[in-house]
Amino acid sequence: MRDLVFRLDREVDKLIDSLDTHPVARTLFAGTIAADHYAEYLEQTQHYVGVAHELLRASGERLLAMHRLPLLARLLIEKSEEEAGHDAWARDDRMALGLGAVGSGPNVAVQAYIFGHRFEAEMGSGAAFLGTAYVLEALSARRASSTVRNLLLRSRIPGIEGAVTFLRAHGEEDRGHIARLASLLRGFTVPEDTEAILRSARRTRLYFPGFFSSPR
Repeated sequence: MRDLVFRLDREVDKLIDSLDTHPVARTLFAGTIAADHYAEYLEQTQHYVGVAHELLRASGERLLAMHRLPLLARLLIEKSEEEAGHDAWARDDRMALGLGAVGSGPNVAVQAYIFGHRFEAEMGSGAAFLGTAYVLEALSARRASSTVRNLLLRSRIPGIEGAVTFLRAHGEEDRGHIARLASLLRGFTVPEDTEAILRSARRTRLYFPGFFSSPR
C-alpha cells in the first residue's frame, strides 16, 4: 500500500486539477477574477477558516481524552492556535474592497464542510482533520504566492493591493507547515486513523470547488 503522504498528495493533485478547470477558481489563480467573485471567495473563506481553531482543538482534545496518538493530538492543538484569527485576514480583505465583514452567509459546500468535520472531531476519529489540514496547506504552498503575484499584476479590482492578506500570509506560512505535517504523517500506518485522515482529505477535495459558488 502507498505511503499516507503519497496518497494525500494525490488528493491535492486532484483538487488542483479540479480548480484549474473551475470557471471561477481558475480566474483567481490567474489573477483575473471578477470583483464580486473574489468577494464571495473571501466570504466563504472567512466562514470555513473561522471554524478551524475550534475543530482542530476539539480533534486534539478527543485524542487526548481517548489516550491515543499523543504526538498527533498535541500537533492538532498547536495548529488550532496557529489558525486562530486567520478568518480575520479574509474579513479584512473584504473590507479593503469596501464591503462589509459578512455578506450572505456560508454556502451549501461550506456548510457541508463544517458539519462533516465537526462530526469527525466530536464523534469520529480525532485524527481525521489532519487530512484536511494537509490538503489545504499543500494547496496554499503550491498556489497562494503565485496567485498573489498574478492578482497584483493583472487584477482590475480597485484596492486589490490591500486585499490579498489572507493569500499572502498562507503562501508564506504553509510551506513550512506542510513540511512538518508530512514528516509526522510519513510512515503513519494505524489503519482506522489512516482511513479517517484520507476520508477527511477527500471530503475537502470534493467540497472546496463549491466554495467559489454563491449561496442558493
